Amino acid sequence: MNANATFSADSCGARATAMAGAFTAVPGGSEAACANPATLLELASPEVTAAYGRLYSGLSDDSSIGQGYFGFAAPVKRYLQGSAAFSWSDTRLSEAYSESYYAVSYATSVYRGIGAGVTLKYMRRGYTSDSYTALDPVFSGGYSKSALGADLGFFYRPRPAYALGLAFRNINKPDLGLDASDPQPVEVRAGVSYQVRSSLIDLDAAFAGPDYTISAGAEHVFQRRYALRMGLASGNDSRRSVNLGVGGRFGLAAFDYSFTLPISGIAGTVGSHRLAFSFRFGAEAAAAEELAAAADLRRAQDKAALQEEKIRVLQERLDAVSRAAAAVPQPAPAPAQAAPVSAPVHPPQQPVVIIQPSPADAQAQAEITRQIEALKLELQKSRAEMESLKARPSAAKPAPQAKPAPARRTSYTVKEGDTLGSIAEEVYGDAGRWMEIYRANAGSLGRGGEVKPGQVLALP
Repeated sequence: MNANATFSADSCGARATAMAGAFTAVPGGSEAACANPATLLELASPEVTAAYGRLYSGLSDDSSIGQGYFGFAAPVKRYLQGSAAFSWSDTRLSEAYSESYYAVSYATSVYRGIGAGVTLKYMRRGYTSDSYTALDPVFSGGYSKSALGADLGFFYRPRPAYALGLAFRNINKPDLGLDASDPQPVEVRAGVSYQVRSSLIDLDAAFAGPDYTISAGAEHVFQRRYALRMGLASGNDSRRSVNLGVGGRFGLAAFDYSFTLPISGIAGTVGSHRLAFSFRFGAEAAAAEELAAAADLRRAQDKAALQEEKIRVLQERLDAVSRAAAAVPQPAPAPAQAAPVSAPVHPPQQPVVIIQPSPADAQAQAEITRQIEALKLELQKSRAEMESLKARPSAAKPAPQAKPAPARRTSYTVKEGDTLGSIAEEVYGDAGRWMEIYRANAGSLGRGGEVKPGQVLALP
């Protein structure tokens, strides 16, 4: 069984571990370097994360296992368009053993919306010299070993709600053995995520040598500030765990906590705890918060408009069914018999005709009426949601712009020498918004977001 805890993909911040490491297809900000460096591509603003974990508390031998993590990630706007990150992790078993690494990561778009990322890392494993290790021939050559490792990842979002991730870790099999070879196995992780509004679900499968792990994680954000997370993981050798976590974001700062309880595979522990703090930098992060709030308001408005349109269509159908039932021809009255000459002549009385709809028409009218009433209730909820969103300051005002933007345009024809950055500068007054144009036209752009003269781009 693979026992390299620190060098596994779920050992970074608290958000990933709360979701049982099911993070390969989740944009993780400054946590992304551990699970899949390619997800850095969706990073919107610089971010820093610091985390500390107390692992496997309550072991019978009183072992104290602590873990620290630090990560910094930021978009790269010049030269190499993409995102870059630096991360550090250190895990220590009391004073006897330690595993640590330093890593740099970079991600960019490579082909039609597919992102690729690479991580280069310096890995070190060390032991403490004492009376026991001094006599062990294993340590005759030293008490530590270091090596260089490399990870490779891919990320693709075919639709806004779906994302796919694939990562290969330790692709060069770095050797961390002391007196004998001990190469780290290549770990292959594949994941798929689904996100709708404030909920996220991810399913991962990981394979490293003879070991495998299947994990599933879920996250729900409410009031645009608080998050609840949970995850389940199961692998060979009866390894199973349940994970729980909470999080909160207050402006540009956020905290996350996770708890992991092994339910088999590891005995005598009351679980692992991780606490992480993160911070976003710059006006871009604040603008992103305001844009997200404005997007929620637009979605609520679109939803209400769609419901109103459905009600109008159903009302027209109901009127059509009612008119069709009223237009059913009625039998003509029988001709009046000639009265005797001596009898007084009275004008014939018109028969009273009561039109009853057929059972089929009555059933159709009742069903349409039921649908209309249900839509009206949904419309009331949508309008209440709109009022709640309008009351938020971030949704009520537009996001600040770094420079005054030109008049609203919906398309742009590429000229000779144009790049996505220069187009964003001309259209929006901010070259940093090139990623918005890239995402809106990912299916028609060339390698690395290349554009050609005469090409017409949609402007979001």
